[in-house]
Amino acid sequence: MSKRPDVFLEIALQALERVPRFLGARTLEQYMVDELCRAAVERQLEIAGDALGQLRRLHPGVFARVPDGDLVVAFRNVLAHGYATLDHGRVYDIATTRAAVLLAVLRELLTEFPEPPTP
Repeated sequence: MSKRPDVFLEIALQALERVPRFLGARTLEQYMVDELCRAAVERQLEIAGDALGQLRRLHPGVFARVPDGDLVVAFRNVLAHGYATLDHGRVYDIATTRAAVLLAVLRELLTEFPEPPTP
């Protein structure tokens, strides 16, 4: 039996909620020199992308409602496997602009699942 879609939505949501906390008020320049922050942000974006990848595989109808979902999953693969060519400026841009949009969508989708997700 596969996990409910809200489990994957919640995992992605929690990871994306950590991103602004980890970034704090860092500018791009501050982010670029802070290896610990970069690693933490990248990991949370990777977790969110992985959860959405599982959602795509197990619940394609719900995943289809995630704007640019395929791009999010593809970016997760870049984070996980393309570290030699990773553009940290692009990661920062995604973390400071696009993650918030995705977060709002995930929150809205989760309202359709009234029961708390089971881990």
